[in-house]
Amino acid sequence: MDDATLATADLIPLLVGCALLSSLITLAVIGVLVKFWLGPRLERHIDERFEAGADRLTQRFVAVLTGKSREVIRDRARDLARFVGGRRGRDPDDEIDP
Repeated sequence: MDDATLATADLIPLLVGCALLSSLITLAVIGVLVKFWLGPRLERHIDERFEAGADRLTQRFVAVLTGKSREVIRDRARDLARFVGGRRGRDPDDEIDP
């Protein structure tokens, strides 16, 4: 055999090495994208959600402290009933004449 040809035993480690190098490059590119592009976007999104939640919680506390807690509790219970039941319950204020 000529020294310029590759034997099967030489070809297998080369193919495995190329596959590992390709995987390493792919992981490095994904890591850079996550760290510098997706990570900051995700962090901003989470911060916005936390801020919105904090604002809603502050509004609830203010409503409780100003005496609007009864309306707030009734509205929250109505929202929960809609979510669980899938429809709006009857309001005592909404009298329907048969």
